[in-house]
Amino acid sequence: MSTTISRARRSRLAPGLGVLALVTSTALGAGIAAAATAQAAGPRDVVADSGSVSWGYKESFRRYVGNQTAALPPIGAVPVGERITLIAPGAFDESATPASTTNTSTPNETLPWVLPVTGGEFTSTDDFTVTSAGGAALHFPSHYFEIVMENVAVEVSGGTATVVADVTAEVTGDFGDWKAGTYGGEDVEFATGSGVDATLDGDTLSVSLTGLTTTADGAAALPLYAAGDPLDDLVLTAAVAEAAQTWTPAVGLSQQDGFDPAETGTVTVTGSGFDPAANVSTRQPVTAGQPTGIYVVFGRFAEDWRPSDGVASSARKVVSQKWALPEPSYTQVKNEFPNVAGQLVLLNPDGTFTADLDVRTDDTAGGVYGVYTYAAGGAAANAAQELAAPVGFTAAGGDGENVDVEVTVPEDDGGPVDPEPGEFTWTVAGGGAVSLGTATQGDAAFTAAGDLHRVTVTDTRAGSPAWNVTGTVTDFFAGGRSFSGSALGWSPAVSANTGGAVAGAEVAAGVGSGLKGGATLAWAPAGHAAGSVAVDAGLDLSIPLDTPAGDYTGVLTLTALG
Repeated sequence: MSTTISRARRSRLAPGLGVLALVTSTALGAGIAAAATAQAAGPRDVVADSGSVSWGYKESFRRYVGNQTAALPPIGAVPVGERITLIAPGAFDESATPASTTNTSTPNETLPWVLPVTGGEFTSTDDFTVTSAGGAALHFPSHYFEIVMENVAVEVSGGTATVVADVTAEVTGDFGDWKAGTYGGEDVEFATGSGVDATLDGDTLSVSLTGLTTTADGAAALPLYAAGDPLDDLVLTAAVAEAAQTWTPAVGLSQQDGFDPAETGTVTVTGSGFDPAANVSTRQPVTAGQPTGIYVVFGRFAEDWRPSDGVASSARKVVSQKWALPEPSYTQVKNEFPNVAGQLVLLNPDGTFTADLDVRTDDTAGGVYGVYTYAAGGAAANAAQELAAPVGFTAAGGDGENVDVEVTVPEDDGGPVDPEPGEFTWTVAGGGAVSLGTATQGDAAFTAAGDLHRVTVTDTRAGSPAWNVTGTVTDFFAGGRSFSGSALGWSPAVSANTGGAVAGAEVAAGVGSGLKGGATLAWAPAGHAAGSVAVDAGLDLSIPLDTPAGDYTGVLTLTALG
């Protein structure tokens, strides 16, 4: 699992009554991803009657039974052609070399068996299962046994093969190491081997198993050979069905931070993995029964906003919107309702779309600015397509980090001179990423840790009024997936402290509301010494184990009040 952390910083003047508030926002991204760079495709079905399994257990044993070697009187040998018989729909493999050329049956009953494929499941050439039907019965009454082997399956896991079969042996009398009794069972893991040569050419799976040996279970089910004794090679062919279409919705933004709140900007939203047929219309403007696509929205939404949770539309303040519609609904709505045509974008058959949205602030209190998607046109709520990607603003007229404040001081008029007022300043050191390293899976959670960039506060104001720096984090998002900001905690500490500052209390990760509920990073009481302080904090994440894989992004806002 890997954790990717990204950081952006911005400052602005916040409104207040005689209080100057500078806000810096640190965007944190936490990724939980499988070691593979791409997600493995889902299993595919093996097509019934598309190929065969060719195997014969053990060539020397087929020769022994087929020739009725050392048949004992008074029973003697059974007739040629009745020594090894088939169980439908199995057949003899007439393309193979028989175990005995002296056997005169037609076809030669000492040939291996061809068993038609009945199904299975294919994930990769290292992981698959192929089942078959039919088999063979081996009759040797003068040696007191009747053996049936059928329904052979090949199971390959991690590149190691297991041959599974239904095996029964009726032994009517003691003969050598054989003792009278009934042996075998269903689904016996009969043989194993690591000599797996499997290829997938188009939809055709071809497999050769070499070096197969008897397992302990196989030796117990058919006590002819000991565990580890070699068995015949096995070959099979089968067709693999096309992979079922899987839909994993995700959105990407051309810009996620740094928008100017004094102007209207534009963000290009690219979507992928949206099932075009997932949402079905129940009302106009889309014809009933046709797919309705999704709304793609920029707005300020409440923390709990999802229609699938039954949240009312009042929690979703829409600033700008596009409607991604698949065909034929796209053309139908565009032609029949030209007044909404300007809102429409095409949701392609492969689940992709591109939409441009206006980005601007509004007067709505609360919530998080962002791009959101959800089922459109009166269709039932679809949790899988309810995605959120936060969007941030910089200060109007600022450079994204600092705000210039200018004032003109007139010449001295000869009156009393006020004492130097001093100043209150704070900075966040460094740039780039705040790295939380690699998330590690534990018994109760994925965990990750890192360090907040150092915050330096200097206060030389007359009267030494109180000040504090606090932090609040949003939830973490990755496409349609998320985990709560309560997963983030910190451990503040102060150093180089000439200003009488105090470190904030530790906030445990994943306990209570964590930093989602807000906490103090550092503070100083009224009357503190004039000076500065360096503030550090260790950051900790405790992410629930059921969190889906993805690269997650949240926003940590630091606010200084003084």
